[in-house]
Amino acid sequence: MAEAGPASAMRTVYLDPEAEGPPPPPFRTGDAGHVWVGGDGGIESDLRVHLSANSTHALIGHGVVEELNRLPLDGCLGEGLQVLLPPAVLDAARAVFSRADRRTYGGSWEFVAGVSEEPEAVEYRVRVHNREYQATLARLTYLMSTASREGRAAWIRI
Repeated sequence: MAEAGPASAMRTVYLDPEAEGPPPPPFRTGDAGHVWVGGDGGIESDLRVHLSANSTHALIGHGVVEELNRLPLDGCLGEGLQVLLPPAVLDAARAVFSRADRRTYGGSWEFVAGVSEEPEAVEYRVRVHNREYQATLARLTYLMSTASREGRAAWIRI
């Protein structure tokens, strides 16, 4: 993480996009994959897309998570749990990711990831690395398309 700004009442800490390993709280990550009924009749799933802290906070900050939560999902995105996207909503979810890609292309974005008051006032921020975010949106669009084409459902955890 990198610190920025002059000494003031609130210190600002930015997510370091080059840092190895999982980011420290309050920065969050996520992932997504397919869900299907296996040959034995049991539910199976896989991991297809890892969502970096950069992409996760961009999805939240750009309102993509909010837009997806308006769809009839099996759960609420943004609470850290896997949420099922049934086959009937996959095309709508794909459209949400496609619109987000067009809306955010070429821009510079920065979002607050969290604020801490104790033991000192700190604001945690993410400067979105747009190329990585757009690659994630493309992977999520492809994930929804392939799940729909193969008669599967999908899951996302943010």
